[in-house]
Amino acid sequence: MSDLSQMLRPEPLPFYTVLVLFLVLLGVIGWRAARATHSLSDFLVMGGKAGALVGGFAWFASQYSMSTFMGVPAMTYGTGFAGMSISVPGLAFSMIVPMLLVGRKLMLMGKRYNLMTMSDYLADRYESDAIRGIHAVMMVIFLLAMMGAQTVGAGVILNTFTGLPEWIGVVVMGVVVILYCMTGGMTGAMMTDVLQGMLMVATAIVTFWVSVHAGGGMEAITAKLADTMPSHLSHPGTKGDFPWQTYVSMIVMWSFFTIGQPTLFTKFFTMNSYRTMFRAVILGTMGMLFSATLIEWSGVNAATFIHGLTGKDADFIVPLILQQNVSPWISALLITGIVSAGMSTISALLVVSTGGITRDIYQNLFNPGATQRQILALSRWFTILVGIAAVVIGIMKPAGIFSLIRFAFGGLGIWVAPVILGMYWRRASRTGAICAVIVGELLFVAMKLWFPGVAMGFDPLIICWAITMLVMIAVSLCTRSATPETLWRHFDALKACVTRRQQQER
Repeated sequence: MSDLSQMLRPEPLPFYTVLVLFLVLLGVIGWRAARATHSLSDFLVMGGKAGALVGGFAWFASQYSMSTFMGVPAMTYGTGFAGMSISVPGLAFSMIVPMLLVGRKLMLMGKRYNLMTMSDYLADRYESDAIRGIHAVMMVIFLLAMMGAQTVGAGVILNTFTGLPEWIGVVVMGVVVILYCMTGGMTGAMMTDVLQGMLMVATAIVTFWVSVHAGGGMEAITAKLADTMPSHLSHPGTKGDFPWQTYVSMIVMWSFFTIGQPTLFTKFFTMNSYRTMFRAVILGTMGMLFSATLIEWSGVNAATFIHGLTGKDADFIVPLILQQNVSPWISALLITGIVSAGMSTISALLVVSTGGITRDIYQNLFNPGATQRQILALSRWFTILVGIAAVVIGIMKPAGIFSLIRFAFGGLGIWVAPVILGMYWRRASRTGAICAVIVGELLFVAMKLWFPGVAMGFDPLIICWAITMLVMIAVSLCTRSATPETLWRHFDALKACVTRRQQQER
């Protein structure tokens, strides 16, 4: 067994210097974004003017979190290539599948009908404020938990590399993200994502190169794995953690159920054209695949020259690789890349959560007469309040917060049923959608907490979503569908708009 405190060598001066310079640079970008934010549309969806470069980096930067650079490499460090082959194929399709199934239609509807949030789409398609309220409340709860977890990661890194209390790292990250999101909204979040995404890619490249060098080259690494850890080279992994059911579940979850994640869903409303969206998705996918493959492979390589890490200590495998093999200044810069992963995720979650409160709940449910200017001002105040709540969660680290995070992806994934059926089936009804998501959420929580064996080795989301679809189809067939006017807007008029756009972009 290895003592992590003895293996890590804190270098406060390089870490402080690099982190401060990085935060100042983010502040400058946030200030520029603030000058370009004049309306609620600018604040929530960047005015629908995002280009391919900004959109591509924003997609993959907000999809990545601190776990991508800590938790996932720790998994491959302990399980080998089986763990790596679970996540990388899913990432290959995590943006392409949503774009093909819902992206173009959402982009066009956003511009045509002034939709800015996922709840906007659901409420408009099903003519229901009830479904808007249910989705908005559930989304804010889940996303707030995710934000709190990302701030916890920043606190752990600051404590590890400087010795300062964890709460200082939580507060610093929270304050910086709040400032550039409060002033620049989605524009600030997406513009800072470009810098953060570049730093993440650089961290992945250098970490992989260093891990290969430290292991003596790929041939030596493979030979050592075959000799001492042969299960690292085969399925289902070192401890049999990845049977075929898990393999299928993870790929389907990451490539299909991302449709239900509000942070990805909202990005479609930011695109200025389908051609731009396509380029952004290809760029984002390449960035995700490239960096994920390298950083996860680094964890496998490190198993041959860093030994004895278990439990939470294994989460520091990437910082250990860097600290032991590059200069303190380069190490500090690249470890800042890990912090960037958390900040980019928080910024996307923060803006989407704010939109859920101010537009979906306050404006559409309680004060329809509020002006866009009033909602914009209110959004800035709620960005501060939601950000503070996330910081408080990060400081308190209440019991059960990480269990709630595990529920978040699956809980939001249930909503793919009303999205897909609403977009492709005219008969889908409001009653069917509400009944289905309630049944699906209750089943998901029950299977996660009390009856995991019912899933037969698959992730409970797969089973629960299938049941949700069946419930929605059955109830919709027995209840009234949307009015002809709504169906015309979501199907006939939209189809004609798609055809015109295709002709214009050729």
